[in-house]
Amino acid sequence: MNYSDVEKYLFGRRRMGMKFGLDRVRKLMKDAGNPQEKFRTVHIVGSNGKGSTTALLSEILRHLGFRTGRMTSPHLFHYRERAAVDGRWIPEEEVVRFVELFRDRIEEHSATFFEITTVMSAWHFMNSGVDLVVAEAGLGGRLDATRLLGGSCTVFTGVEIEHRRILGSTEAAITAEKVAIAPKGSALIAFRQKPEVERIIVQATEEGNLQRTIPEQAKNAPLPGEHQKRNAGLAIAAALQLTKCDDASVMTAFYKSCSTLKWAGRIDLRSGHPSILFDVAHNPGSIAFLIKYLKSGWKTPVPAMIGFLEDKFWREMILQLKGIFNPVITTTPLNERCLPAKTLAAEFRKNGVEATWEDNIGVALEKGRSLASDILVVTGSFFVVGDAMRQSWEKGWITMPAEGEEPRQLFDHVTNVDSPPSCDV
Repeated sequence: MNYSDVEKYLFGRRRMGMKFGLDRVRKLMKDAGNPQEKFRTVHIVGSNGKGSTTALLSEILRHLGFRTGRMTSPHLFHYRERAAVDGRWIPEEEVVRFVELFRDRIEEHSATFFEITTVMSAWHFMNSGVDLVVAEAGLGGRLDATRLLGGSCTVFTGVEIEHRRILGSTEAAITAEKVAIAPKGSALIAFRQKPEVERIIVQATEEGNLQRTIPEQAKNAPLPGEHQKRNAGLAIAAALQLTKCDDASVMTAFYKSCSTLKWAGRIDLRSGHPSILFDVAHNPGSIAFLIKYLKSGWKTPVPAMIGFLEDKFWREMILQLKGIFNPVITTTPLNERCLPAKTLAAEFRKNGVEATWEDNIGVALEKGRSLASDILVVTGSFFVVGDAMRQSWEKGWITMPAEGEEPRQLFDHVTNVDSPPSCDV
């Protein structure tokens, strides 16, 4: 099998959907040699900020001298970014080797896409000799495949209503599911929460004999947006807990990380004509962060291109965006749970926002650029933002990723970066 064949096989496992339980992933992990036992893990759980906190903590640990694995989901540009060691995505040949070695076991256990990716990531981390792994949890906590990594520390970024059918219909219920990932006697890092959520955190801490740390918000952060200071505070506290390094060493590593961290797609302004602001805001909380940022530096409304998955609170987000976005080009995410662009545009128009629709992301992006003079906002699903950013680079509409920036790994094989070929993501 070549990499393209393997990627198609893995994405084909998505048709199985999400399955509850840990038996399948436990069996596959055992088949792979229980790689999770070869390193220590910190779990990042919550509704918003998981990816940014994971990325920053990984960078801090790297600057402290630890070989660090990082597991994130979903991917923005390429499947391989889900498992990275010291910022480098898992090589194509390693993905191929894993599937060739364990395909029979994958089939035998009926392992899902996310379960396979979790085990493959742990296997790659073991083979790479990592010291610590920072793992962004998937859907929840208690039944999340990453629970098998057995984190010695859990970071809770906060909660809002999501995935009600699976996690529960209240913030308290969702919190209980998410913090259940923390093993008994381990560390928990969480800010003080609103009363109903705080009650669950306290209860989990007492019942699980967890050592809770309440961090301080950082004075600055490497990523834009006031909310990133809270994420930075969580990452600093986790680094102190995990490494037992002194405050001065951790803060030195943090300040280095503020200069070196590149985390695409999070309130991410890329220069061009027009410049494009990319942001994977796909729930009401992250949309609120985006709105706050736009109001602090831009005259609204601004033109936007947007697309959501159908299981998100897209009607509520449209109400939030009235007066912020106008006109709007809606598009359809490349995902089986996509919300049709036509449906989204109709809802925007019903709420007094000028909107047209275009299913094809590339065509929608061109239309959006034609409507913008200074800035175009591209937001919504990962499956919209990542594809739009990649196409913008390929067509020369925004500046290429800088040396050392992760998205540049898409173009590592390109000699003339001014006109890179299409990439299959």
